[in-house]
Amino acid sequence: MIKRLYYKSLVWLEKNRFPVLLLSTLLTLVLPAFSGNGMLSEFIFVLTLSFLFIQSTIVANVRKSRKLLLRVIIISMMVLIWLKPVGYDSVYVDIVKLAFIIAFFTFVVAFLVRFMVRSTSVDVNVLIASINIYLLAGIIGASLSLVLYNLYPDAYNFPSYICAPVFVHFLYYSYITMSSVGYGDITPRIPETQTLAYLLSISGQLYVAIIIAFLIGKFLMHGDRAKIDQNNEENK
Repeated sequence: MIKRLYYKSLVWLEKNRFPVLLLSTLLTLVLPAFSGNGMLSEFIFVLTLSFLFIQSTIVANVRKSRKLLLRVIIISMMVLIWLKPVGYDSVYVDIVKLAFIIAFFTFVVAFLVRFMVRSTSVDVNVLIASINIYLLAGIIGASLSLVLYNLYPDAYNFPSYICAPVFVHFLYYSYITMSSVGYGDITPRIPETQTLAYLLSISGQLYVAIIIAFLIGKFLMHGDRAKIDQNNEENK
């Protein structure tokens, strides 16, 4: 009974992998912000991030020869991200953990881009994939920002109400920078973080422009192909 339910769940997750990925990404971004600033927030963030890792693996759908390696990486990341909530806090562990997160989500983004390029038409999954790419890019940007903060504690200026910056603060900074809103409450103060800031801003603006052009072009190309096929059918 339990085994059958487990396999049914896997089939459902595989069938709805793109919407569930979007949901898991949004949960990772939203839930920790509404759970305070203590251990509860850290626990919820790690829990939602773990779910995002698992769903990202399902979406990526790598070859069987690479699945074992990917599972080892996922397990390693899960262990690393759960060390802090259980009481083990180390800057070096945080840096290694963030490096894993950056590499893993870069791989997932690359898969989503390849999926969009290979798609023959613009459907719901393609639209969801385009949104997920932007959201995951924001998580990558936040991870890079936090790595620099761990390496250089004076890398950013923080407002007085942020006493101990956590990942959620860097998520906020990453998306605000990518969207070129720039409220100025968190600002880079050394060349390394300033460089990352303008790279995030440029990439965010370029992505929006490129993805709109790509989706419109793919949609028009699909419409032209449909008209050609219709004309061929009529001429037969």
